[in-house]
Amino acid sequence: MKLSESCLCSIRSLVKSTAALAAFGLVSSPLSAEELKVGFLGPMSGPVAVYGTESLAGAKFAFDEIGRSALLGPHKIKLISADDRADPGAAAQAVQRMIEVDQVIAILGGQTSATTAAAVEVTKAAKIPQLSPLAVDPALTKQNNPWFARIAPSADVFSTNAVQWMVDKHQAKSAYLIVRNDNWGVPLADAFEAKAKELGLTIKGRVTYEPTAREFKPMLSKMAETKPDFVAVLGFYTESGLMVKQMAELNIKTRIFVTTAPGVPQYLEIAGPAADGTYGVLYYYSGSIQTDNAKAFVKNWQAKYGRLPSQYEGMGYDAAYVLAESIRRANSAGKVTPQAIRDAIFTIKDYPGATGPITILPNGDVKRPLPFVQVTGTQVKLDYVTK
Repeated sequence: MKLSESCLCSIRSLVKSTAALAAFGLVSSPLSAEELKVGFLGPMSGPVAVYGTESLAGAKFAFDEIGRSALLGPHKIKLISADDRADPGAAAQAVQRMIEVDQVIAILGGQTSATTAAAVEVTKAAKIPQLSPLAVDPALTKQNNPWFARIAPSADVFSTNAVQWMVDKHQAKSAYLIVRNDNWGVPLADAFEAKAKELGLTIKGRVTYEPTAREFKPMLSKMAETKPDFVAVLGFYTESGLMVKQMAELNIKTRIFVTTAPGVPQYLEIAGPAADGTYGVLYYYSGSIQTDNAKAFVKNWQAKYGRLPSQYEGMGYDAAYVLAESIRRANSAGKVTPQAIRDAIFTIKDYPGATGPITILPNGDVKRPLPFVQVTGTQVKLDYVTK
């Protein structure tokens, strides 16, 4: 998804304002108060609200635990959230407000790649660390930006592992790509094609669709004519559910891969019975990690909510803990400042997260496991976990 010129102009204006504040030391001074303010950015409303609301729920759960522990000594986290509605302009304005008015020391977010890209322009200028739980666009970590990191694998990692999984675990010889035309779908498709070429997986076709599209039968009929071993739907759960349902209505029989959609209950609702048998790869699958921390997280979450945590709740939880651990390390070094927190984030290695071990790489990317799943009836079952 490319930002509109009006949106870019607005962001540039915000960046200049924040940069000026940073130059006068208004957003990066050492913090001696016991209350540390952290901003959270994500969609809380609109068609992809689940990304924000569930990630926020996980972060709140983590910070509640942290507040009851001695992890941060005398310091306590105050979480300040903002609904960006998955809109880049709203995201930039929300981050600007949290930095200038609320004086946050770090930002957790965004949750979509487009809003994260907009927020990055502001946090970089203000020299405020930004840690994203979910954004995957490879471009985010190719800008030599020392203020941004993420705990979600990039689209390159998602797709290269998906191709390897199709070839090794399911002996696929060919695939057809149906791609959301934005900076979620396109990077996934580009990386998918590159890895497919390397492994000899034939790409029988690639077609893009606009995020607002809801009728897919013409492109699905064209796809079916190529008879691929897999059709890979590289989009959000809303469109993925509609496509799977429409494939069933067209009586199209092929294996279907729908990225992270199986981990979203709304996908199962939209696709209905047609979801049965579809595959995906999740950020996190409850029960796929068997460490003490992972088991404790699931147990405590179930005790409070009476259900397993979702992939987004797990990622929000671990993002909060990675940030808190970075604050602890900064505090141990003698100063809790945005710069010290930023430096500490990049020392995270093999952190025992509830969603798996987490290592922040020098460019801000992450090394972590990925679970592949299959929908069986109305349940989501684990198929394979990467190392």
